[in-house]
Amino acid sequence: MNKPLKILIAEDSVIFSQGLQQLLLQYPEKISEVFVAHDYQETLVRLSETVIDILILDLNFESSHFDGFTIARKVRENYPLVKIIVLTQQAKVDSYEILFSDIGVQGYLDKKLGVGETLEAIETVAEGNTYADKNIKAMLEIGRWMEISKREKEIVELLAQGLTQKEIANRLFISIRTVETHIKNCTQKLDARNTVNLISIYVSYKNANREGAL
Repeated sequence: MNKPLKILIAEDSVIFSQGLQQLLLQYPEKISEVFVAHDYQETLVRLSETVIDILILDLNFESSHFDGFTIARKVRENYPLVKIIVLTQQAKVDSYEILFSDIGVQGYLDKKLGVGETLEAIETVAEGNTYADKNIKAMLEIGRWMEISKREKEIVELLAQGLTQKEIANRLFISIRTVETHIKNCTQKLDARNTVNLISIYVSYKNANREGAL
């Protein structure tokens, strides 16, 4: 970073936003000013009055009129140079795809992160990169796994046990082509590089006890 950053926190929890504000202000060599907004209107007013480098935005607001998605879209439309880091308590695959692919945010963070990880995200985004912390990635992995059908899970389980595609087809009374199709679908849904990586993801998921049964 060439100069200390100006940060805007958009969060309706006064305690959380003020706490994060005070934490970030302890690093003046990285961050020069930290502003706080508690709703849609306050966020847009602050952005119209101050040149902000990074917006740290909560997704969930206690309002029926707007949420973090609404604010992110408006900011991206009116202030394209402002980088956006989204905070959430529960990452969802569809939200991730909307935020990064559709809206174009730069960061996605678990609200439970400490100041160290938050600073790392700020620095990464300020340098023009995207950032998703390890907790978010783990939650996204869970979300992707939950999207897999029961039959697909059965096939991945049998692959992990060492069965060949032909043996799986015989065990489940389906064709080899059907097995291949299910494996291809699983690989895409879990963003796996290949079948070996698919099995590795499954084993890690199972060992973490993230799901009680297939």
